[in-house]
Amino acid sequence: MKSFANHPVCRFWLLVFCVVFSANTFARDIEPKPMHYELPGWFKQTFLEIPVDIQDAQTRGKKLLIFFHLDDCPYCAYLLKENFTEGPNCERIEAKFDVIAINVRGDLPVNWIDGTVYSEKQLARKLGVFATPAVLVMGPKPEVNEKIMGYKKPAIFMDMLGL
Repeated sequence: MKSFANHPVCRFWLLVFCVVFSANTFARDIEPKPMHYELPGWFKQTFLEIPVDIQDAQTRGKKLLIFFHLDDCPYCAYLLKENFTEGPNCERIEAKFDVIAINVRGDLPVNWIDGTVYSEKQLARKLGVFATPAVLVMGPKPEVNEKIMGYKKPAIFMDMLGL
């Protein structure tokens, strides 16, 4: 008489259980840990009136860069550290851009380029910001010229900014 454990259906479900359980355990091991960070002091303090911010940047010969972030996001922390607070990229970005920060879960009102007022999180959804960090480069006209989603290594990030 065959034992239940030797039955092919039982073996199949046992294998499925083991694979799912081990994959779930592995996923937890590689999950990024929350990491606190501070936004650089040179980021522009703003009332989040984006058309005004674009115009202000333009009068100084710069473009507006919008940094969408999430509190304690490790990828935001690395992008900020490697490009906005340390290294050669920091000076180049500060010289070419006014940078403002928007929290993807924030509730502050943002006057967008179409004149509509959104909360920070509503604007993130409207613009398709599905990962953090996300960087939007606003051109001389009130429009999005470039959208950079997720963490990028410094050299790649600078290429995407056109610097």
